[in-house]
Amino acid sequence: MTVKIISDIHGAYGAMRGQLQSDDIAVLLGDYLNLIDFRTLDGILAEVYSRDEVKDALSLMATGDKEPGRQQIRMAIGGTTEKSERVRELIFENYKEFFASIPCKCFMLYGNTDGPDVMKGMVPGNVELVEAGIVTVEGERFGMVSGAPQGPWNVGLPGEMSTERYDSLVASLGPADVLCTHYPPSVPDLTWDMLANRDEVGSKATLAYDEDHAPTHHYFGHVHNPKAFRIQHGNTTLLNVGFFKEHGKVVIHPA
Repeated sequence: MTVKIISDIHGAYGAMRGQLQSDDIAVLLGDYLNLIDFRTLDGILAEVYSRDEVKDALSLMATGDKEPGRQQIRMAIGGTTEKSERVRELIFENYKEFFASIPCKCFMLYGNTDGPDVMKGMVPGNVELVEAGIVTVEGERFGMVSGAPQGPWNVGLPGEMSTERYDSLVASLGPADVLCTHYPPSVPDLTWDMLANRDEVGSKATLAYDEDHAPTHHYFGHVHNPKAFRIQHGNTTLLNVGFFKEHGKVVIHPA
């Protein structure tokens, strides 16, 4: 069996299916929906709301005063009853296609753009959705933590949570051989997105976990175009597994 790790699929379900065999074990690190592609403005929200509405909200988020942008994005996700229902329908349809595209045993996290409550009601028998916990993969203990803590770019998505809650999930793990998260540890070269020109800050709790427990690898995603994809931190290899939707990258463990 081959352990394949993928993150930030963002709607590229056919490409993901093409990378997985029935005897693989997939470890998926979150962000499966394509709510909105910041580069092209394509995505679920663009199918329901005008591109100008979404573009204006993203422009506000890029300024120093981010709260107006957050409010506009929340309004776009909410909006009228009819539009809200259409967004929910599209999310459900996307998750249905996503789960049908997984041909093998799979352990998965949810990312900040995901809807964990929706996902929990749709998970097929070959898939295990892990919010936080230890799973055994080919004899190794994989510590897994979903979601993203509070940061400068949060807009109130379902996969976002308070820093306190996120840190408590990390603290609940105990020792593991490998750590898997959606969100990066707080290392500047790993948290700065070169194309978005912004700092995602990262988690101090997961960096402290790596220092305390020294897993061989810490795999994560979230930052699509970091300054560095791979850094050695003590005994742990910190590895951004890549923006799958664009790069088509699958990491085979151990990497």
